[in-house]
Amino acid sequence: MKKTLTINISGSIFHIDEDAFEKLQAYLRTINTHYGSSEEGREIIADIEARISEIFHEKLNTKDQVVNVEMIEETISIMGNPEEIFATDEDNIDDEANQETETKNTSEKRKRRLFRDPDHRVLGGVSSGLAAYFGIDVVVIRLLFALFILLGYGFPFLLYVILWIAVPKAITTTQKLEMKGKKVNISNIEETIKDEYKEVKESFEKMRAQNGPQVSDGFDRVIDFAGTALRLVLKILIILLGIGFVFAGFVTLISFIGSMVFVNSFFGPFSDFHFPGTVFPHMFLDGNSITLFTIGILVVIGIPLLLLIFAGLKLLFNFKTNNKIIGFSALAFWIVGIILLVSLSLSQIKGYMQSSTRYSENLALQTTTDTLYLKTNDNIDFDWHEGHIGLDNIKIIVKDDKEIIIGEPTLDVEKSTSGKFEIKLKKKSRGRSNEQASENAESIEYEWIQTDSLISFNQYFTLPTATKWRNQKLHITVKVPEGKVIYLDPSMRKIIHDIDNVDNTWDYDMLDKMWIMKTEGLSQLEK
Repeated sequence: MKKTLTINISGSIFHIDEDAFEKLQAYLRTINTHYGSSEEGREIIADIEARISEIFHEKLNTKDQVVNVEMIEETISIMGNPEEIFATDEDNIDDEANQETETKNTSEKRKRRLFRDPDHRVLGGVSSGLAAYFGIDVVVIRLLFALFILLGYGFPFLLYVILWIAVPKAITTTQKLEMKGKKVNISNIEETIKDEYKEVKESFEKMRAQNGPQVSDGFDRVIDFAGTALRLVLKILIILLGIGFVFAGFVTLISFIGSMVFVNSFFGPFSDFHFPGTVFPHMFLDGNSITLFTIGILVVIGIPLLLLIFAGLKLLFNFKTNNKIIGFSALAFWIVGIILLVSLSLSQIKGYMQSSTRYSENLALQTTTDTLYLKTNDNIDFDWHEGHIGLDNIKIIVKDDKEIIIGEPTLDVEKSTSGKFEIKLKKKSRGRSNEQASENAESIEYEWIQTDSLISFNQYFTLPTATKWRNQKLHITVKVPEGKVIYLDPSMRKIIHDIDNVDNTWDYDMLDKMWIMKTEGLSQLEK
């Protein structure tokens, strides 16, 4: 059993055993002794401790909760042994150069990370970050951006803005070293801090010289002004983009929720979709499937909209979040929603596997004349500005707070072989089995009325309450004996379908006319 201690490194709390603590304390004491007297020493020490804290976080897991000697030794091997590094500094400058060359060669093999470089930026540090990532001169990247923009290509400008938003800025010394592909160890941290101090000192001296009696170069002033102006314009664009994301996401989300609940929702006035989304699934799905479908559709559509709102808010307020956790979590839920909807769809497809057609007998019509008049009645008293959905020949409507499925029949005219006017109905539907398909076909409800020589067809057939849509169809055939006449009232426009005639007249041109059945087929009766 070992004694454990609690330590605070760079703001993080760790549990460490006594042996490891003594080794770590000796390691940090050596570093503090070396850097404590230098101007930039405190910052170097702080960055070294921050890197040690990162390594501990990487090494600790659910199995190992306590920092042990092995972890300390592994950390020292990563960071470098201070005695060897400091001995190199004191003994031989040539050895230091050799070590830097070796470090450089090693670091070139390391995988670089893409960051924006704030230390060498003109606008957002994108070009300098890309240059560090690819290991090329920043001037090349800037010239390429400028060249494509001058040639009239707008994509490089948009790409720059996107990278400015998406790519994180290299703030810590660790990030700056990773950006250049260098190992995050003591020597590289020291080198980076010293370079930063040197650049700050040179910039300060240059600024002090420019504030003296000498006149600044006019070209530099123009460049500085242009850079400031562009930064301002890009910030405004980012704000406008954020507002656009939030507005578009919020309005679409509210509209989607409204369409799932209310008739004549946001989409109603602007499209043919005048229907509450909660009713729609009832026409196709069973009770349990409806709940799963609702969850799936809310996840699949809602998550992208919420992410759009989140992206807009982040652009506006620039708050810090763990984007990877949020992104991967949202993607996981979204994929689950897709899988749920696909599974339900595959399950429902089985309800359409079989098809069945049912025919009625030929119903002979008794008339006192040789002319049969055909018209339609609007048998559904419904305001089409209320909720409805059109699916091919089927319409789903809400009437008196009830969902009703109605369909438009089709009507054709053929020659009768019995010498009498006849009407025949053909009902067709699909189902999970042939028996179920037959039941669905038989359930189609349709009426027509004969008043002597006048036949009034309903414009719509209906389905019983709680019946699901299974592609139900109804076809009416009116059989006309040779030598007898039919009249197609203009109200028949909705149901006539591809009536053959010897004149090849279009269906709608056959309305409000008399047609006689001849040996060769249906022909227009001359007045």
